[in-house]
Amino acid sequence: MNRVKKIFPVIAVLLVCGGGCMFYKSIHLAGIEPSMHPLRNAPYEILGEAETIISNFNLLWAISVTPRPDFEKAILEMANEKGGDDVIEVRWWRERQQWIVGMVTVIHIKGTVIKYK
Repeated sequence: MNRVKKIFPVIAVLLVCGGGCMFYKSIHLAGIEPSMHPLRNAPYEILGEAETIISNFNLLWAISVTPRPDFEKAILEMANEKGGDDVIEVRWWRERQQWIVGMVTVIHIKGTVIKYK
């Protein structure tokens, strides 16, 4: 019995640390937009699908440790990766991970990159 009392705290610490300390995760659809910017009255070609992920970590749920996610910058980077001008059919969803030390917000963005002719 005495041996179990000595091993129990070690097992508890290993379970908490080894499990990554995450105790809650949620994913929610945040939005669907036909285009991120007003489309020009000009023909365009579709260059393909693009995807990006932006995130932010808040220590103790209040102190922002990393820069806040910049949605506009992420959209421009998606377009630039494929050599395009804009992104249409944009879908994004938010994932929140609650950790013992704080919260991580992850935003997933997908869309179709276009280039004006």
